[in-house]
Amino acid sequence: MKINSKILREYDIRGKYPQEIDEKTAYALGLAFAKFIKAKQVIVGRDTRLESEKIFWAFIAGLSKAKVKVFSLGVCATPELFFAVGIKKFDGGCMVTASHSPIEQTGLKMCDSQGRCFGMSNDLNKIIKLANKVKVDNLNNLKGEIQFISISLAYKNFLKSIIDFKKLTGFKIILDASGGSGARLAEEIFADLPLYSLRMNFHANDKYPDHGPNPLLKENQSLIIKEIKKFKADLGIIFDGDGDRAIFVDETGAIVEPYYINCLLSEIILNKKKHQKILVDARLNLGIKNVIETNGGKVIFNRSGYTNIVRTMEARKIIFGCENSGHFMFNFSWIKGRKNYVYGEVILPVLMVLEYLKDKKISLSKAVSKFKKNYLISGEINLPIKNFDNLKNKIKQQFKNESFNEIDGLSVVSKSEEWFFNIRLSHTEPLIRLNIEAKNIKQLVKLKRKLLEIIN
Repeated sequence: MKINSKILREYDIRGKYPQEIDEKTAYALGLAFAKFIKAKQVIVGRDTRLESEKIFWAFIAGLSKAKVKVFSLGVCATPELFFAVGIKKFDGGCMVTASHSPIEQTGLKMCDSQGRCFGMSNDLNKIIKLANKVKVDNLNNLKGEIQFISISLAYKNFLKSIIDFKKLTGFKIILDASGGSGARLAEEIFADLPLYSLRMNFHANDKYPDHGPNPLLKENQSLIIKEIKKFKADLGIIFDGDGDRAIFVDETGAIVEPYYINCLLSEIILNKKKHQKILVDARLNLGIKNVIETNGGKVIFNRSGYTNIVRTMEARKIIFGCENSGHFMFNFSWIKGRKNYVYGEVILPVLMVLEYLKDKKISLSKAVSKFKKNYLISGEINLPIKNFDNLKNKIKQQFKNESFNEIDGLSVVSKSEEWFFNIRLSHTEPLIRLNIEAKNIKQLVKLKRKLLEIIN
C-alpha cells in the first residue's frame, strides 16, 4: 500500500475521495495507527459526508485487524470525539472528517490518549511508514466490530461544573449547524437551557436552504444574519461542518471577528481564574496581549493549528487557548482535581459569553465594542506567492528598526506598539496569509498599502 502524499497535512489527513483517499488507504491507516499507539481501545466518530461514512468503516476494519476494541460515537462533533478520549481514557481516537473543506473530500484526525493529534509536524510520518507496509488485496472481506456509546451526559455535567445553566434565562439565540455533525450535541445541550434557540441546518430537509461548511465565508453567513434581524435575536452562532469552530453574530446581524471574541473570552476567563497563562495564535498581537496582561494573565503566543496548540497547552498546563479562526481549546484541569488534558471546544465559549452578557446586562455588540474601537484589524488577506523566504527578507529590510519574531511565519510589531502585522504561508493552500492590526484606521490603511506594494 502506498499512501498518497497529497493527503498529508500539518494538522491531519485530508483529500479527495476516492482519487486521493479511499477505503484501502483508510484500512491501512487504521491498522498502522493502532500499531503506532499500541492501542487496545479506540473511539471513532465521523461527520455527515457520504465520503466519510465509507472511509469510517474501512478505518474500523483496520483497527479490528490490529485486534483493537472499537467504540463509536457515530455521527458526532470533533470536540465530542476528543472529549470522549479524555473523559473515558481511551488509548486514542479518530474523527473521520474533512472539516470545512469543499464537497467530495474527507479526512482523518487521529489522536493519542492525551488528545494530541498527529500531523506531519507531529509523528504522522511514522504512521505513514507503517501504513505503506500494509498489504491490502481484497476489501470485500474486511470486517470490523464496534460498540456504540454516548458521552452527552458526561459532557453536559462537565459544562455544568463551569457554567450555571439556570442563569442563562431570557435569551433568544439562533444556531446554524451548517448541516454538519455538531448538530446533535448542540441540540442536546441547548435544549436543556432556559432560553429560546432557533436552530437552522440541524437536520436534512429542514426549511432552511443549505450552505457550505465554512462559517467564515460571507455566502454562508447571509442566512443567519437575516434571521437574527427578523426574530430580533440576542446573538447567533454558526458552527462549521464538524462542529469545532464557532463564529459569533451580534444582535444587529454583524459578524464578530473571532479575534474580538478571543479578547472577550480572555477577559471572562481571567475574571474566573486569576493569574493564568492564556495561549493565542501569533497572527494578531496588540489587543489580546493588552487584555490578558491588564486582567492579570500572561500571554503565550504559539504557531497556529490545533495540533500545535494542544501540545503546547498540555506541556505548559495552560487552561485556555484560542485561534483567530473560531477555534477554542480548554484543559480539563480547569476543574480542580481533573487531569491535564486539552481538547477543542465550541459550546462552552458560547455559554461563557451568554453568562457574561447576563451578568453585565449588556448586548454582544456592547461587550466587544471596546476591543473593536481600540484595536482595528484588516481581516485575513490571502495572496499568491512564489518565494516566501525572499519576501520575508524584503520585509525585514523595510522594517529593520522594528521588532520581529518568527513563531509562525514573520511577525513585526512597531517599537511604539501602535501597529502589528503577521505574514505566513498557508498550511493548507498555496497562499500567504496577511493579518494587520493598528490602533487607528489611518495607521491600518497606511501599513496595508505599504505591505501590498512590497508583496506585489
